[in-house]
Amino acid sequence: MLRVNPATAAIMLRDFVPPRAGQWVIQNAANSGVGHCLIRLAHAAGMRSVNIVRRPDVIDELRAAGGDVVLEDGPGLRDRVRAAIGDGALPLGIDAIGGSATQRLARCLDDGGVVVNYGLLSGEPCTIDARETIFRDVQLRGFWLRRWFTNTAPAGVLALYQELAAKVLDGTLAVGIEAVYPLLSIREALEHAGRGGRSGKILLSFAGDQG
Repeated sequence: MLRVNPATAAIMLRDFVPPRAGQWVIQNAANSGVGHCLIRLAHAAGMRSVNIVRRPDVIDELRAAGGDVVLEDGPGLRDRVRAAIGDGALPLGIDAIGGSATQRLARCLDDGGVVVNYGLLSGEPCTIDARETIFRDVQLRGFWLRRWFTNTAPAGVLALYQELAAKVLDGTLAVGIEAVYPLLSIREALEHAGRGGRSGKILLSFAGDQG
């Protein structure tokens, strides 16, 4: 669980817009594994997070996890975000959904902001209005962790994972676990993992007597 989600969140948070204490970051799919990691890493860096979700039942969960602002996606998102953050700087958006959700994030950003897309949960291509790209200089960038591994020297990879491991040990990073199954119950584990509305990861355990 350390390899993918925490690394994805950390790199997107630091490599596209220089992180500064006090500035805001906005993300959708905020109740995902990456989303939870981003909330914690942003807080550790002195940043604040606006967290956009598609289900109102996860709002309290994300607030309890440290999300500074949690809002349901939909019409009027920009006005609601700006009302929540006042005159705070919002240069970075993290998009896991694509489609029209990309545009809604872009509208929330400051001029010159960057939307980083790392997933297409909507199944649709990212859309962003020319008014954002031409008149406000908002950029759309993509991120793929596998490409980052390819382009990063081993020393850089080691440094990132040493940093993240230290944050796990000191409690900065933690991932919710909903259930742990023995290896022989892998069918039940897969069925559980496929259900909607989970509150954490589904894990397989190789410990103990598997027979």
